[in-house]
Amino acid sequence: MKLYTRLLRFFLRDLYARTETARSESADNAKALQETKNQVISFQESSALQIATLQEQMLFLQEQNKKFQEELKFLQLQLKNIDTGHHERTERCEKRLDCLEHYRSETEKRMQSDDITTLELSHRIELTEQVLQENNISGNALKLFDKKTYSQAGEDAIILYACAMLGIPFQECNYLDLGANKPIEMSNTYFFYQQGARGVLLEANPLLIPELEQKRSGDMILNQAVTGKSDETMIFHVLNLDGLSKIGDISDILAKNPDAKLMQSIPIKTITVNDIIKNYFQEKAPVILNLDIEGLELEILQSINFEQYRPLFFIIEMIPYSKNLSVGIKNQELLNFMHSKNYLEYAFTGINSIFIDIIKYQKLIAGKED
Repeated sequence: MKLYTRLLRFFLRDLYARTETARSESADNAKALQETKNQVISFQESSALQIATLQEQMLFLQEQNKKFQEELKFLQLQLKNIDTGHHERTERCEKRLDCLEHYRSETEKRMQSDDITTLELSHRIELTEQVLQENNISGNALKLFDKKTYSQAGEDAIILYACAMLGIPFQECNYLDLGANKPIEMSNTYFFYQQGARGVLLEANPLLIPELEQKRSGDMILNQAVTGKSDETMIFHVLNLDGLSKIGDISDILAKNPDAKLMQSIPIKTITVNDIIKNYFQEKAPVILNLDIEGLELEILQSINFEQYRPLFFIIEMIPYSKNLSVGIKNQELLNFMHSKNYLEYAFTGINSIFIDIIKYQKLIAGKED
């Protein structure tokens, strides 16, 4: 009986020990399983965060790629325009060289055959100049009675009269023509170009540049858009009606003018009036500033440093485009702005107002009286 009891106790202790071992191993396994679960959850959360980050980076790269493609298209268009313009200018230069060579050859022949006539003409000019000096008559005064106007409504004739009265030689009437359009027809500056004056013609429409370069070769021709800021790139809309081409929104123009059609839209660099005067007039304001920029006149005027640059004359379009005769219409906002800068309206042609710097005018009058 004792032996049996001992054996039973031995087996019970062994069973208890094994049970405790199994319990311990089960707890360890449960702990290990929980740690594994925690690691899996942590890995899932980390993976989800990485996936979200990668998705954001992918969206950013897609957006960057879209911008890059747009810039690439823009640069390709610019390159195409540059190549086209370079080719066309090269052809024009070659044609002009041929014409100049022919003209030079013909001129030499005429000079060789007309030496006597040339001498007589020179003698007559000397006699005429002598008579003018003896009678105190200036060349400006003669041109007042024998002149041709090229402006749309006689603006150049009004200014040449004012210059003659103020004693300003026509050949000294340099100019800045903003929105030059045509080189001769309806030009407010071509008369002074004929008298020997020179200036800067700015025209944003590239289709008009070749003729300007050909017929106004003595002037500086800028194919840019004048705005309140320099070195920006803007889209210029070329319409079939030259005077209506512009940067910015053209929906209102197309709505009001059924005949107007959009021909092309091109990127163009901008420049300010201040930078033009600084770069091309040695920081001295021109005598005449002609401003005909569809709808942007006030913005451009507000960008000018009037403390530093004061042209003697401004020619500014004061009425909106219309096929009909405009009567009793004038941009009062432009008129008030010019008055605030000490410019008085000297004349109004029904289309353009001619303003004169009252400060310079008074000095010129005082000088003549002295």
